[in-house]
Amino acid sequence: MKFTPSAIRKKMKYSILVFFCTFFMGGCSSLSLSTDYDNSIDFSTFKTYRWHTENEHNTASLKYLNNILDQRIRSTIDQELQINHFIKKEDGAVDFWVNYSVVIEDKTDIRTYNNYNGLYPGYSYRAGYGYYGRGIGAAYGVGSETQITQYKQGTLIIDIISPKTDQLIWRGAADGRLPKNANREESDKLVHQYVTKILSNFPPKE
Repeated sequence: MKFTPSAIRKKMKYSILVFFCTFFMGGCSSLSLSTDYDNSIDFSTFKTYRWHTENEHNTASLKYLNNILDQRIRSTIDQELQINHFIKKEDGAVDFWVNYSVVIEDKTDIRTYNNYNGLYPGYSYRAGYGYYGRGIGAAYGVGSETQITQYKQGTLIIDIISPKTDQLIWRGAADGRLPKNANREESDKLVHQYVTKILSNFPPKE
């Protein structure tokens, strides 16, 4: 099968497009995680918890969220803790309090890529004919293309607090690029992804 210069260019552009789509779709689903904790605490004894009372930290998150999303995050955290055999108590003594907060920031992503396509006029040696001839050929001329993307970076922070001292004893945070629009099902998936990523490291392993 022969490839004309225009066919080669189309094939090259298609390959680059597929690469970009795969790259960005993979990047949107990835989250970076960080955790820290007080290593003087024996987390293996923890069995019961309750949500921390409202304060300036968790109510500040509501400027980014509506009440529905707030309840969705709380419900998902409850589910994940209970999967890990922690018991939620509405009154009485508990081993720890849980709280969460959200930060959303505007970000700019600037990427420059090589652009390998084009036609060039030139001379080529004709094998078997013994002479040079002038012609048109396909060339992957080196150029560059810059892509600027505006997006929102979302960070979910989950805190574990000591009921005795009201001090932070464990913190996990995950951040990633947020989709521009999300329906109910996509929001559920996103919240679940953040929460499970963070709480996969609680309690901390020895």
